[in-house]
Amino acid sequence: MAHFRDILPFSTWPRYLLWHYTQRKAFRCRLLEGPEISIRPEPSHDYQTAYEIFFDRIYDCDLDPGSVRRIVDLGGNVGYSCLFWCEKYPNASVLTFEPHPTHCRLLESHVDRNGYANRVKLVAAAAGVREGVADFSDEDDGSAIVQDMPAGSMTVRVVDVFQAVPDGPIDLLKMDIEGSEYAILADPRFEALAARTERVLLEWHARGEQGETFCWDRLARLGFTVGSGRSCDSQCGMLYGTRAR
Repeated sequence: MAHFRDILPFSTWPRYLLWHYTQRKAFRCRLLEGPEISIRPEPSHDYQTAYEIFFDRIYDCDLDPGSVRRIVDLGGNVGYSCLFWCEKYPNASVLTFEPHPTHCRLLESHVDRNGYANRVKLVAAAAGVREGVADFSDEDDGSAIVQDMPAGSMTVRVVDVFQAVPDGPIDLLKMDIEGSEYAILADPRFEALAARTERVLLEWHARGEQGETFCWDRLARLGFTVGSGRSCDSQCGMLYGTRAR
């Protein structure tokens, strides 16, 4: 059976196993042929996120590594996705959007520590369809724009993603924004954004009657061949859109 430790240097295994069963503080390590990362202990979901990205490789694509130049990342979290792409695509730059202040700090730390500051640009705001502010829940990687300012929420800046993403071709567009994907997908301007995008990696989240079918159909109507990946029962899952040529 494969384990996360299999992508760590053998010399790191004792320290990793001790951390895995105690989790008293953040675990810092360099992955085999990969970046240096820091994983916070529970109740953060850093371990699950690192496992999905670096072990399951849910953001892997069959793009030519040398040809990828531009990646747009809606929902940067703590920066693991940025590190994954900077390692895999040596000529790529990443424009990433992340509103949570703690995640922004960790993302910048990861990028700086691995020497990618000149290739990753962070927009410290939520990706939306209009400029403004919004209430934002504090639920680690499940943090999302919410209504009525519930206890524990914060106020974050929202940017119009269609204004914030510069013109030009996009090799990879990733969306993992906890339900805010629907407003972006439904916006008429998404058609122009999609037309210049080669691949879409979309994590959909069930919100009322909206879910996988809406996202799948929207991408398919815009010319993408759509496939599905991992799913969390009926509440969320991955879709992979490939531009039909």
